Amino acid sequence: MACLPIIPTSTQPPRRTLPQLPADWAAHLESGVSHRLGGSHADGQPEICRGLAAQALADGRVEVLLAADIADRLLAAVQASGRVAYVAAQPGSHRTLHVKGLDAEVFTPTAGHAPLFERCRERFIAQVEPYGFSREAIMAIWYDLGVQRLAGIRFTPCGAWDQTPGPGAGNPVELLR
Repeated sequence: MACLPIIPTSTQPPRRTLPQLPADWAAHLESGVSHRLGGSHADGQPEICRGLAAQALADGRVEVLLAADIADRLLAAVQASGRVAYVAAQPGSHRTLHVKGLDAEVFTPTAGHAPLFERCRERFIAQVEPYGFSREAIMAIWYDLGVQRLAGIRFTPCGAWDQTPGPGAGNPVELLR
């Protein structure tokens, strides 16, 4: 499945029918997953960063929150190219979603993003505590920051794949329209 830009084929105003993740995969983004984002500069130089929270918006786009102070190179790459690859993997089950976008934009999270950040943080901690990771360590390493220290990347999925280990790994996830 290739990611192709969405090009209107009519002179009529386009209906807002962005591709969307199916409901179970959209819910997966907030289920305590580990987030990874990748992008590349115009010359193909890759950048990668850990995300901290994500959600699927009602219009189908995906928002991912990152620690701004460590994401500067990824943010610059995304601003330059609009390309992004996102992986959401649940530590407890290894259920993994891979999503690509071609229209990614950088945004500044607002106070309205605080509940999402807190919800994803608490669910992630609940996923990794059984493996010996303490709440204090997780907070100190990744989550001891407020919304004012976050950056965001928002994009429309143009392709998605189930990367859960096993016989179905790599199968495309059908996006809804």
